[in-house]
Amino acid sequence: MQRREFVKAAGAGLAATAVAAPAIAQSSPEIKWRLTSSFPKSLDTLYGGAETIAKAVAEATDNRFQIQVFAAGEIVPGLQAADAVTNGTVEMCHTASYY
Repeated sequence: MQRREFVKAAGAGLAATAVAAPAIAQSSPEIKWRLTSSFPKSLDTLYGGAETIAKAVAEATDNRFQIQVFAAGEIVPGLQAADAVTNGTVEMCHTASYY
């Protein structure tokens, strides 16, 4: 008797999981973050690194997580990039630790 109840409960649990799985997969929200860099666009090796990361994150998440990259001076001056994150002006920054 206990075995039948266990099999029924397990079957019901599997059925509920199968029905709910598509709804769970579709419910992931789109996220858009702004990234300010300490570097100007003219420094392609440094500024380009932030763009490369933004593209990789977008591809890995099927564009569900998008990072918009801004060069130094577009939102805040280059040396204030970390302060902009602390103040909540942007969600992330690309800078060097010696700034």
